[in-house]
Amino acid sequence: MHCKTCAHYYDTDSECRRYAPQPSESDAKAQWPTVSAMDWCGEYQADHAKEEKAGAA
Repeated sequence: MHCKTCAHYYDTDSECRRYAPQPSESDAKAQWPTVSAMDWCGEYQADHAKEEKAGAA
């Protein structure tokens, strides 16, 4: 149950897209949070296609 198999994880940019982008404290530009593929949180939702791909690797 890591980010790499979560439905909200966008692996091209290593972003969590669970919620709308938020502005950072240092920049007024809104952006999705950058996460590691091995991170996890309480908002995890399985993406079965990603799980199968990760299991085959």
